[in-house]
Amino acid sequence: MSKERSEKRQIKLLPVAANAALIVLELVGTAISFRSGGAKNLKYYTVLSNVFALVSSIAFLCSYLRRGGKVSHIAGMMRYIASCCLALTFLTVIFVLVPMAIPYGTAANVLYKGAQIFHHIICPILSCVSFIFFEQGIELPKKAYITAVAPTLTYAAVFVILNLLKAVRGPYPFLHIYEQPVYISVLWFMILCGTALGAAALISRLRKKFSKAS
Repeated sequence: MSKERSEKRQIKLLPVAANAALIVLELVGTAISFRSGGAKNLKYYTVLSNVFALVSSIAFLCSYLRRGGKVSHIAGMMRYIASCCLALTFLTVIFVLVPMAIPYGTAANVLYKGAQIFHHIICPILSCVSFIFFEQGIELPKKAYITAVAPTLTYAAVFVILNLLKAVRGPYPFLHIYEQPVYISVLWFMILCGTALGAAALISRLRKKFSKAS
């Protein structure tokens, strides 16, 4: 087998290997998460985004293998949205939740203990790297980043309403709307949604630069 053919084969195998790894890692992380908190953990954006990433990787593999390297629009958008949600999870953990936890000595619990090592670190990084550099056959429409932030906006709206109704508390500190001034809640909403939009736009731009859609 020539070097050129070997390189082409390797490129085709990379997205398969990356998404197969994502499936395994997400299953392990989700199993650990559900073992410790059960279905109640589905209230967390982190858990929801990682479960969706699991589904998106399964959809990608089925589409990619069935179509011989091509990916359906739905499967491609699922991978894009999942990667954007996981990017927001990673950024929120690193720049918001860990700094909040440091004074209480619980940063390790937030960052890497239990399911967090999978859901907060490994899977978000692997998903974004795979989508940007490895996953062929996906062509994003213009302004796809607007669609990518829809799940985040939906989650935020639902949990703001539930907190207003006092049906839930949190589950994140910045959602404790009765324990902070209104302007702080509005500021958190703007920061997180702005970060989600910025991450989605950046991932879209990087993908167009580094990965060919065929």
